[in-house]
Amino acid sequence: MLAGDIVDSHIHLFPRAELQSLAWCKEGHPLYGQHSIEEYLEATKGLSRVSDQKVQGFIFIETDRKSHLENEAGWNEPLRELDWIKRVADGTPQSGEGHEPQHAHLCLGAVLWAPLPAGVDAVKRYVDKATERASSTWQLVRGFRYLVQDKPRGVMLTHSFIDALRWMGRNGFTFDLGVDARSGGHWQLHEAIEMITRAHEGLSEVEKVKLVINHMCKPDMRSRDQHGNPAVEAFNDWKVAMAKLASFSNTYVKISGGLSEIDPLPSEAEQGALDSDARAELLQKTRSWVEKWLKDTLTIFGPRRVMFGSDWPVCNIGGSGNNVGWINWWSVINNFIKDNMKAEDQADFWSGNATRAYGVDYPPIAR
Repeated sequence: MLAGDIVDSHIHLFPRAELQSLAWCKEGHPLYGQHSIEEYLEATKGLSRVSDQKVQGFIFIETDRKSHLENEAGWNEPLRELDWIKRVADGTPQSGEGHEPQHAHLCLGAVLWAPLPAGVDAVKRYVDKATERASSTWQLVRGFRYLVQDKPRGVMLTHSFIDALRWMGRNGFTFDLGVDARSGGHWQLHEAIEMITRAHEGLSEVEKVKLVINHMCKPDMRSRDQHGNPAVEAFNDWKVAMAKLASFSNTYVKISGGLSEIDPLPSEAEQGALDSDARAELLQKTRSWVEKWLKDTLTIFGPRRVMFGSDWPVCNIGGSGNNVGWINWWSVINNFIKDNMKAEDQADFWSGNATRAYGVDYPPIAR
């Protein structure tokens, strides 16, 4: 693993033709439009101007397509998403989708939606359908996500949800945990701790589901006291919860999503007008805003269980546009990592931990 390699552990992709299938993206939304490989490469191209690092690949994360649990008809859009990422990974684009055969190697793994609250039998039926749809591309499916950040209390603590997680662990799948401490409430953190406690109970290490925490659990980075410091109660509660989550084996966390939890940066046009000194000042201010959470996440989980994730294209909203969002987050994190992580651990942060957590082949084998 080379220190210059980046495996982006968290990106979303969706073609313009399938925007109506997204549960959250209505006309007028900042991300209403195609976000495919071409747009991602445009977002990351600024890296070559400031660093020798290179994005070698990514992990695709499901994009919250319209779905429901009651019957298999509610799985149509998530399975359609599988068809889409299969075309990306196989290098077989449809017209106007924004990717080409030479981009196929970039997709190192995929985390799909799955109907976890419906229980083990439903998840098995879904996986059977997905396996058939994916065909030879199934090897790229590393795990599943069912977003709980916008769900009612208790969903992730039901017997059906816990049993589905236990089945996933026994079958080698990861679970991407998407909770939102700032917008959803800290009860989500406490339920997540109880969830993983029950999911791991009585199982051997190899049977325990591997947990990959998205976006540091989306902590409340906006609330500040009169001196500009993080609100003490919310910060301490988040820190205690993260330490409890880190105490479970097979648990990783993505250093991602920070631009969504702070005040938006200046517009893309305003950032484009900045000289180098003013831009450096903006990035340093952004780093100062998120640094306390970054430091504690790194301290709690250690250098072998943290990984870089851009959360593209969501980072474009807080980062203020496709030409600056990804590179802004990379710049903040790059400077932080250089100052806070030993050189011998940095390759793990940028690529090794993600490939280890998801069990992906890297460098990728021919397929």
